[in-house]
Amino acid sequence: MSAKRIIQLSLILILLLASLAATSNAYAWSYCGSSYVVQRGDWLARIANNCGVALADLRAANPWTYYERYIYPGQVLTIPGGYDNGQGGPYDGGGPGGYCGPGYDMYGSYWVVCRGDTLGSIARYYGVSWTYLQRYNGIPNANWIYAGQIIRL
Repeated sequence: MSAKRIIQLSLILILLLASLAATSNAYAWSYCGSSYVVQRGDWLARIANNCGVALADLRAANPWTYYERYIYPGQVLTIPGGYDNGQGGPYDGGGPGGYCGPGYDMYGSYWVVCRGDTLGSIARYYGVSWTYLQRYNGIPNANWIYAGQIIRL
């Protein structure tokens, strides 16, 4: 085998290894940003299609859709993998391990409070009242929640 051929094969091998090493757990980019305000005539499958995400991913990012049959204009949906221009969205860090936003465990649904969250915004996400969240979680003042706090449903 010639030296030229060995160099070519070595370069191909290096490029192949570099491309495999460069893979990461990046989220797919969404056309809609990190959130979407429901418009008249929208339905979940149409929103998922227009935003370039799978319907299952859209439902997973908005778990209340499993229990609520209808969406209505003005509701705000979280779009998984959406870009928020650095404005901070439901997954902007601030919680334990840098994560904040919705979650589910053996005790049920919860929300890890993000910077800028309010009980009202969390309540709208789950389709409940902010007073319910305040009472259920034993929060004495609804205006005093903090990043990283866990709000249960």
